[in-house]
Amino acid sequence: MEPNYIIEEGQFLEYAIMILEGTVRMFKISPGGREITLYRIHSGECCPLMTSSILGEAEYEASACVETTGLVLAIPAEIFRDWTDRYKTFRRFIFKSFAKRIVIMSNLLDSIHFKSIRGRISEFLIQMAEQAGHSDTISITHDSMSSELGTAREVISRTLKVLEKEDIIKLSRGKITITNRAVLESFIEL
Repeated sequence: MEPNYIIEEGQFLEYAIMILEGTVRMFKISPGGREITLYRIHSGECCPLMTSSILGEAEYEASACVETTGLVLAIPAEIFRDWTDRYKTFRRFIFKSFAKRIVIMSNLLDSIHFKSIRGRISEFLIQMAEQAGHSDTISITHDSMSSELGTAREVISRTLKVLEKEDIIKLSRGKITITNRAVLESFIEL
């Protein structure tokens, strides 16, 4: 399924989008075309980058695409700014969203700069397995993993092949099966 882009980096936003149902993935694209997922916005959330863009009357600093279709509330930017000024509980909601995403972004930067690719892949696979109901088989492509982890597809493929050779995972088209969870978990760097 081709992603449905709703916002591209550099746009001036006319509406604040509140996600009522569904999931939107926020990401950046490097000048060389590599993609990295920053975070996801789920039901009941709003994007702090969108908020800062609207409140600061500046260009949007990322791109967004719909991952799971749903329902949104589109609030005109002028009204959004007014609500932020006028309503304390709305402003608190916005700042809680900022705080939550700052932690996520900080963890992403730590991961990229301070953890090995083997550790990052291991942590990602364990998280994906838990999200899939503790299944040992994860449906994902090497290309999708490279976007999630912010590295080249070739680096992902090479590292996965080493893990397969060590009998820790098994690779098949569009799927990865964890065959030795304990060893995979031992690679996770805290």
